[in-house]
Parts: sequence; structure tokens; C-alpha cells
Amino acid sequence: MKSLIIGGRRFSNRFFLGTGKFASREQTKAALAASETELVTVALTRVRETEAASDSHLAEVGRLLKPMFSNLSLEVAPQTEEGYRELFAAGYEGLTCFQETYDRELYREMHPAGPKANYDFRLGTQERAGRAGFRILGCAFLLGLGPWHREAASLAAHAFYLMRECYEAKVQFAFPRICRVEGGFVPPCEVDERDLELMMLAFRIVFPQCCMTVSTREEPEFRDRIVLTAADNMSAGSRTTPGGYAVLADERRNDVAQFTLSDSRAPNEVYAAIRANDQEVVFKNWDNRI
Repeated sequence: MKSLIIGGRRFSNRFFLGTGKFASREQTKAALAASETELVTVALTRVRETEAASDSHLAEVGRLLKPMFSNLSLEVAPQTEEGYRELFAAGYEGLTCFQETYDRELYREMHPAGPKANYDFRLGTQERAGRAGFRILGCAFLLGLGPWHREAASLAAHAFYLMRECYEAKVQFAFPRICRVEGGFVPPCEVDERDLELMMLAFRIVFPQCCMTVSTREEPEFRDRIVLTAADNMSAGSRTTPGGYAVLADERRNDVAQFTLSDSRAPNEVYAAIRANDQEVVFKNWDNRI
């Protein structure tokens, strides 16, 4: 395989590592060493509002990581525009925020109180980030909370609005599906694979220029099929446990993950599956418009 040259820099390894589960600098180093990658993007996830996880702290982390990684993205609680400006100046370029549901009444039922109770503030997250300079604005709702046809129409309307108001940024979509747990939770408006595929195909037709991500929550067969028609971004070898990339395989028995993975294939297996369909696999994370 020929060496990859970007901006005059030569890369001997084309594997691209994307992760947001580092809890410390030591775990960051461990993940880099384990993957042997030279191209990395980092997404930081904040799970609760504390002084230790303030905007200033996240900005400090961004300034530390920016020289080490090609792209930094955020998936944290909604911030003010001023907060996003501070984070953008620190090196963050991308943001993802799940609206969860566009139904105001359902949202009020899900979040009757607390920091997430303000529907309008959460809905305006991507617009505030776009005005602050963020270049990638990720949007999604949780499939399974409300009727997906109505939620999908609302997501599309939200995307059209962002494309007009934040025209210098790139809007991208994710489709996180809440699946039933055997003997336990059943989504109130369950979405099956057929519905998910239909929705993603419709979004690909309506938004041909937007990136669409298919999660490792989905089965390998579905992921291999949907990249032929709709999705153009997918992860591999994912870990959903904080610090999970620094944990050895034989230490994962007591793993407490954020959600269950259905596609546990290693990156080289996903690569081989995509190449088997005569598709080109691109390990990069930049846009020539920016």
C-alpha cells in the first residue's frame, strides 16, 4: 500500500481512530499505542455538570489535545454561544447533540425538571455552536420514543434551518435506535430495521451532501447493507465504556457500557466487508470546503 501524504506529512498507517471515551492522559496514550494509528479524532463526552467539567476545563483539555489529534468533537450538555466560542477557540470543531424527541409534550414528560428540561435551549444547541464557528453540526433524535415519521420530518426541518442559518458549517445525521431488552424495556414506538433503512434512504435522497452515520448498535448485516445505499460514515472496534480503549480484552468481563454493541467486529473486519462490496474505504476527517 502506498504511503498517504497529507499536507506534506507522510503517514504509513491509514487506520483512523475515533474515540470519545478517554478519561485521562494515560488512557489517551494507551489507546494510541494499542491502535498504532497516526490519524485520530477525539470526541469528549461530559456526563454531569460539575465545576471540574466546566467550559473552561473542557477548553483547557482541548488546548492540550489539539496538537496531538487532527480533529476534536464534542458531545456534551448544551452550552451558551459564549461557551461554544471559548471551546471553538480551544480547538474543537465538531459537535453532536441528540434532541431525543422533537415532540414538546413528550420531551416535557421525559424531562419534567433539571438541566435538560428547557426544550428550546436544547433545540438551539447546533445553531449556537454554528454561530460560534463550529464546522460540523451533528443532529439526531432517539428512535423509539415517538412516531418516527413525525420525528424524521422534524429532524429534516431542523437540518434545513441549520443549513440556511449556519451555511458555513456541515450538517450531519446519526440514527440511534432504542432497541428492546429481552425481559425488560420495550420502546414506546419501536422502530425495526426496515423502518430505519427506509428513513435513512429518504434522508440520503433529500440530503445528498450530508454525512450519515450508522452506529455499532446495529447488526453487522444491516451496516454492511446500508453503506451501499445511504450511510457514508461508520465506526469499528468501538468501546462504549469510559476508558474502555485502555482496558485489555481479558479485563472486560465486568464491563459496564453506556449501551450494547451489536457489531463487535474489529476495524480490519469492517474494512474487508466494505471492500468486498467494491467500495473505497476512506480514513480521513476533513472537508475540502473548510
